[in-house]
Amino acid sequence: MADNEAQPGPVVTTNQISTAELTAAPAAANAASNPLYAPEGPDPPGTKPEAVQKMEEETPSAASAGAGIEGEEVVWEARYSLKNFLGRLIGRTVLTIGWLALFIYTKGYHHENLTTITWVLGVVLIVIWLALLWRILQARFGHYYRLTTRRLFVSTGLMRRRRDQMELLRVKDVYTRQSLIERWLSLGTVVVVSGEPELPTFYLAGVNDPKRVMDLVWHYARAERDRRSVEVDRV
Repeated sequence: MADNEAQPGPVVTTNQISTAELTAAPAAANAASNPLYAPEGPDPPGTKPEAVQKMEEETPSAASAGAGIEGEEVVWEARYSLKNFLGRLIGRTVLTIGWLALFIYTKGYHHENLTTITWVLGVVLIVIWLALLWRILQARFGHYYRLTTRRLFVSTGLMRRRRDQMELLRVKDVYTRQSLIERWLSLGTVVVVSGEPELPTFYLAGVNDPKRVMDLVWHYARAERDRRSVEVDRV
């Protein structure tokens, strides 16, 4: 009877791991810890990573949605910077202090001719100040710039306003112009050249940080061209 009983076979557990699995596990872990590229992909050649990240953060998420003005968003706007008048303000302030000193001096001596000259100089100084204030008013409120994801607007004029627009798709070149003093003050003029036959060049005069403005115009012009190219390829 004992000879007819079946002998129990070898016990197989579910925790057994093959040699191939043991060998593949460290390799997979090593590949995960040392990927070929970072999750965000390789850095574009010739572009600083921090600059690319800043541009991506400033790019609106809905910039490519819709046609025409649908999905268009404002990315930068500015007026003529008051720092352009810093030198003239300092010069007129020095003249005013000099006139006050002369006025105090003539008050003590009561010299008739000197008093007359002092008052004439005072009137001239007032006229100079009024002329500067009018120029500041014209420059500050007579120049307005606005950049969207698809167009560039330049508005000029105080009493009679003119507003011009340029499609970023037609932008051919962007550069800056600065004098020595403007470089010290981080001021300048951004020149935008397009393929428009009627108004091919826009001048953004007296803007703060002109290099950043130039980069913004170039960045969104390039993005608009790329977006249009993708739309054409899809058609």
